[in-house]
This record gives sequence, C-alpha cells and structure tokens, in this order.
Amino acid sequence: MSKTKKIAILILTVMTLLVFGATAVVGANALTVKAYPGVTIFYNGRQLTDDQQPLIINDYTYVPLRMVMENFGKDITWDGANRRVLISDSLEEAQRQADLINLQNENKRLQATIEQLNATIADLQKRKTSTADLDDIEDALNDYFEDAGYDYFSDRYLGITITLSGDEDDIKYLVRVDCSDSSKYKNIRDLSKTKIEDFLEDLESKLLKEIDRTDYEDADITGEMRDRNNSSYYVKYNGRTYSYSWSSSSYYYDDLDDIASEVEDYFEDAGDTYFDDEGIRVYITLSGDEDEIEYLIRLDFRYADYYDDLTELSKSRSRIESFMNAVKNRISREIDGTDFEDADIIGELRDYSKSSYYVEYNGSRYYYSF
Repeated sequence: MSKTKKIAILILTVMTLLVFGATAVVGANALTVKAYPGVTIFYNGRQLTDDQQPLIINDYTYVPLRMVMENFGKDITWDGANRRVLISDSLEEAQRQADLINLQNENKRLQATIEQLNATIADLQKRKTSTADLDDIEDALNDYFEDAGYDYFSDRYLGITITLSGDEDDIKYLVRVDCSDSSKYKNIRDLSKTKIEDFLEDLESKLLKEIDRTDYEDADITGEMRDRNNSSYYVKYNGRTYSYSWSSSSYYYDDLDDIASEVEDYFEDAGDTYFDDEGIRVYITLSGDEDEIEYLIRLDFRYADYYDDLTELSKSRSRIESFMNAVKNRISREIDGTDFEDADIIGELRDYSKSSYYVEYNGSRYYYSF
C-alpha cells in the first residue's frame, strides 16, 4: 500500500472518532480510546468555548489550554524546540496586579500615618489644649449662670453678673447682685447664707472646669460677692472660708433666730421634696442654748393638694422621719463653728392648724401623738 493511501485512511479514522465517537485499538497492548466531542464550558454563567471544542476521552474532559488561559487574562506560547507551553500574565493583568500591590502599600502607609496622628492627638490631649483668656472664661460663666437668680434664690428678677481678674497664679471672681427689680429682696443681706455659699461653691467648681488644660489651670481661686447698689454689703471668699460684711463670720450668728431662718430657707420646698405635695408649707423655729437646741417644725396643710392634716401624712412615717432627720442634720451643719456647735438637738413636728397632732424626737427615737 502506498504512503499516500495510508495517510488518507488515518485521517478518515480520526474524523470518524471525532464525529461519531469510536473505540480504537492501538498497538499490541490493545489500548482502548473512547472520545466524544460537543462539550460546552461555562464560567460564572459565561460560555468560554467557541470553535475550539473540548473532548471527553475515556471519561475525562480535555479542554484546549489556550482557550482557558486567555479567558483568564494569561498569555500562552508554544516553545516547539523544547516542547514547552509557556504561560504568563498578560500586560493588562500584570498592570492590575501592580496596581493592587501599590494600593496595598498605600493602605499600609495611610494606616501608619493614622496611627502617628492618633499618637499626636493623645499627646496633645495630655497637654494644655486651650489658649482661652479670662474674657472667654468670664463669658462662659455668665452664660452658664444666666438664670442663677431663679435657680439659687427663687427670684428670676434678681440680677447676677460675674467678672474675672488675675493671672496664671491667682484668679479672683467678682459677683455683683442687683436687687433693683426684685420684689423679694432689698439687698444681698436678705439672701440665705446657705444659698449664697451653694451658688459660690458651684461657681468655683465651674470656673475650675473652664480653666482646666489652660494656662490658668494651676491658679488659686478667691473672690467676692457684692451688692451692686450698696458696696458695703459683701461676701468674701479667701479660698477656704466665706466671710460676711454684716456679721463677724460666715458661720457665726447673733442668735438662734438667724440659724432658724437659714434652715427654714433651705427647706422651703420640703413639701414637694419629701411628701410630693408642693402645697404643704413649712415653718421652722429654734429655741434653746449652747447645751441643747430644740426645733419646732410646723406643717401647714391649708393649701395642700393631697393631705388634709398630719394624720394622713403619718401613713408614711418613713417620710416624716427622713424629713425630721434632714432638719436635724442641717441644724448641725449651721451651728458648726458657733457657740452652739456642741448642743444636743431634739425637736418635734406639728400640724399647723391641729396642734394635738405631732411627732416628737428625743435625740434617738420618734414618738407619735396619734
């Protein structure tokens, strides 16, 4: 048989295998090959195969390598001399990989910068962060205490202004009180000393917060409160205690009536605070001497919203005793540093209109008359 006829028979055999599928016997070992065309390859719903058809040979799918690699952005060449297939990233893929690496490196640099900035911020927070001057701090105080007349002395027409002076070592506040429009107070001597000191203590506390982390943060605080229309009436604060121009000391009183007035002012809202009835009015008087002080609390129920007399209030004895104990403790505070500071404190609570209803306190126990 001629060489040309042999080649023609071989080509015809291969075509038959590709079109119909076939079984071929090769060599002495009788290797059986089963091949089938017509396989379609999809990747994420996208068809990859075209005219380069894959084959199933002996139950394995053989796919053209070039088709696969080019679909995934790779370049493929054939090194015939060495019978090698060379696969490399395409220029587009190589650029994408380079861009990705650059982005990753830039992200690392940004993270390092953020960490450095956070460290700088933390360091700055430990240092003085404000260059505010006393005028700024003064404005902040006046804004914060703009309703101090009402908040501390229950009179919205009481004018209060604050000014500051000093330096990084010493700051002095000056509070001017204007009673011109007040129908309740003629001058600052009418104000409760307890409420004056509550206000000035809050003022000092707010001032310390405002100067924190500024050049003034280590300054000593002193000050005074004056009547705007009568400069001879004033309260001075030396950084520890208060002194009044109309008495020898902030904690010394001419008699027990002064102490009783302070205590009564302090508990003017006791009806609402202790008994949830703002209509209950409270009156407090003191009697006694340096050895023993007796307080008398009278509750007036004529304007009460929920109670007619003390017997109804006594249904919650814990509230009554809590109130009486608070009065005793307030008296103890007011007499501290005075001639009465060692006095024993006893007392009673009575119905203003029905004096037969009362509660007595002997210094250790409470007794009810009803």
